[in-house]
Amino acid sequence: MRGDRRRAAAAGYAEAEGERQRLAARRPEASGGVWLRGERGPAGGVVLGDSWISPEDFALTHAWLLQDVSRLDDNAVGDANKMAATVQAQISAEQFAAAKKSWTDLLDLIDSKSGSINIFNFLLDSGVDSMSATSATSSSSRGITQLMKYSTYLDGEPSGSESNTIGGIMNGVIKQKLKIIPNNVVWQAASTLVFDALVNNFMKPSVDQLLSCSVNVSVYNGQLDVICPTIGVEAWVQKLTWVGLKNFLSLPRHPLHCCDSSKLIKAFVRSYQNLQFYWILEAGHSVPVDQPCVALNMISSIIQSPAS
Repeated sequence: MRGDRRRAAAAGYAEAEGERQRLAARRPEASGGVWLRGERGPAGGVVLGDSWISPEDFALTHAWLLQDVSRLDDNAVGDANKMAATVQAQISAEQFAAAKKSWTDLLDLIDSKSGSINIFNFLLDSGVDSMSATSATSSSSRGITQLMKYSTYLDGEPSGSESNTIGGIMNGVIKQKLKIIPNNVVWQAASTLVFDALVNNFMKPSVDQLLSCSVNVSVYNGQLDVICPTIGVEAWVQKLTWVGLKNFLSLPRHPLHCCDSSKLIKAFVRSYQNLQFYWILEAGHSVPVDQPCVALNMISSIIQSPAS
């Protein structure tokens, strides 16, 4: 049961993998911009929030993060790092399906040695609830359990009405605003069909070329996220071949305050040319849920629209 709960991690990022491949279909135009397939104009920017960009860097940093927050001991960290090295070797050898299997085995180990930590927020445990029941289904169907549990947790936040749940908002006001989604298409947190279709692509590394095309790239990450840990995100950012990277890394971060009179720091941001990186404090994988005020201000800054 514990292993089945942990295989959820993969399903949650199958959706992101589909969008990542869509971005890979970009084509530079004469204007030097970046166009997405089927779009009528150049992309104005890309936002990567707790995103599945570098499976290798994430696998290599899971254990170090959890040791620093006292959820894994030295023995567990040693075992986890050996498994992460296997993932790294398999990715290098382009054995992506095998790498995914090794990575889910790594999550199983972390689950067993950490007391069933919540991989979306290390301050929480993966407690038993209605979504944790396991039945004799396919491994891919069992794989979405953890993500669905987290979606249930998010929908369980105080809202006042069903329309204010994540599903209600996505299939309600957002769908109405976009005006392009067919009536028979329904948003859902995870899809078994998508996961199955992308199972061999899930562990492929993503190479970002948007910065060199002058596209605005905004990266944000929740401090408490385990599945896409901030130290893993920092690792892949530091590997970018963008000419402005050295200057970006040399700049200080600026603290962000928000929404109260306490003047507590809610986030940090570093910005240089067309790259912005936001470190969101006291937030897990779902930053807008854990830190809605700072998320709103961040989004308003990214799209250059007043927060309201």
